[in-house]
Amino acid sequence: MFTPITLTGRVTADLEIQTSSNGTAYIQFNVAVNKGFGEQEHANFYQCILFGKAAERLSKAGVKKGSLLFITGDLDLVEYTRKADGSKGMIPKITVYEWNYVPTGKRTEGSNANADAGTPASADDGFMDMEDCGENGLPFN
Repeated sequence: MFTPITLTGRVTADLEIQTSSNGTAYIQFNVAVNKGFGEQEHANFYQCILFGKAAERLSKAGVKKGSLLFITGDLDLVEYTRKADGSKGMIPKITVYEWNYVPTGKRTEGSNANADAGTPASADDGFMDMEDCGENGLPFN
């Protein structure tokens, strides 16, 4: 069953295109979506995956750590086993069907607002700072 989802969030690590065993190009990455306000503010993390031409388009577009994206796709909750203690957990995974840069509205001298759409916005844009994320693109292990 198709569970549609749309979200706006920041890519947590630089992207790397990969090839499956059957030769299909794909990219897998995490997106952080801020929720709540003030002391209740926190980030939800979604694992995203794109295949084929969509993956190649994402790679060529220069999407990188900190890029703000609008994503539409199919949401699944996938069970996994934690390495540390063997306990089970769930992670939200999105098969991405469409994505677009979100203009930050930031203007720099000699540019228009959309020219900076792929660059990370300033710290006052309401989204968490991705510099705090570790190697796996998540602020936790």
